Amino acid sequence: MPLPSFAALGIDDVAVAVYRHVVAGAGVADAAGTAAGPTPEAVARAVHLDEATALAALERLRSLGLVQRSAGGEGYGAVDPRVAVPAVVAARADALVEVRAAVPELGALFDEGRRPHDADELTRVVVGHEAVGDWYSRLEHRATTDFVAFDRPPYVVASNESTQRVALGRGVRWRAVYTVASISADGSWQGVHRLGADGEEARITHDLPVKLAVADRRVALVSIGHDPDRPEALVTESEPLVAALHDLFEARWRSALPVPGTPGAGRAAVDWASVAARLASSTTVTATSGAAVPSRDQEARLAMRPPTPAERDLLALVAAGATDEVIAGQLGISSRTLRRRLHALFDELGASNRFHAGVEAARRGWV
Repeated sequence: MPLPSFAALGIDDVAVAVYRHVVAGAGVADAAGTAAGPTPEAVARAVHLDEATALAALERLRSLGLVQRSAGGEGYGAVDPRVAVPAVVAARADALVEVRAAVPELGALFDEGRRPHDADELTRVVVGHEAVGDWYSRLEHRATTDFVAFDRPPYVVASNESTQRVALGRGVRWRAVYTVASISADGSWQGVHRLGADGEEARITHDLPVKLAVADRRVALVSIGHDPDRPEALVTESEPLVAALHDLFEARWRSALPVPGTPGAGRAAVDWASVAARLASSTTVTATSGAAVPSRDQEARLAMRPPTPAERDLLALVAAGATDEVIAGQLGISSRTLRRRLHALFDELGASNRFHAGVEAARRGWV
């Protein structure tokens, strides 16, 4: 059975292979017939290493107390791992506790190096990719119960899904409103779905005025400029200002469309008047005489049928105001296929245009 990684103890894979060989008791008999531990030369042959590498690994293991060298000889023998390994783990745990204890001092040094000496303790302006990115990462790590964000370009740092997954894993409720521009890049719609599978609640809207992140309703980071070469943001722990920014998020959250397949999408409270107005502004309402009008029996049957995942994605992107080019790109289909799917969807809903389709989909609870 292979041994697990010992990297947390500072032991690399080469040393683990050597340790396994020594623990197995592979040795030779000396002239007196007494069993002796394997020599570096024997270990090197058995583990397929050069002798210098084998010796270095044996000495590393010896420094940790996992093996011992024979008195007056070249052989190495293992200390009972039931005693030696827990001792090494305990020593490493004590060292980690000491490192953790130094975090407040390191944090104070970090803050002092980035804080203007005349800055208000509750509110400050940060400038540049590194400073803004540092603060966004801090909010992600700092959140314990709640994290809300507006996601829109330009981006200061590359997305780090693993940091968000760690926060979700520790029970943070994570909500994000994306813009159409947020999902314009190839694969970005799939990225939103990946995060939704991990617990992120996501909605999409046509545009957002600022980039925003609020952690635990205690500290907020909001952009005050959209220059991609010189990003600027306001960081605040002022209770009234944080509350106002959180209210802004909630207002936009209500008017945005739930991303299908993400937590809460099926029970979302949406301001459909706002959605309908946005749809109306992007399409011309025409008479419905050309549309297939379902009978009462058909309408009852269709209203009971839930939308397919593909229909949910299509409706969400259309209602958010994404262009046909963006929608086709995110769904991985051609423009012709998109038009065919839209016509089929309109026929299914008994609608003649996007506005009518959005209203009917909302009435049926499809979005």
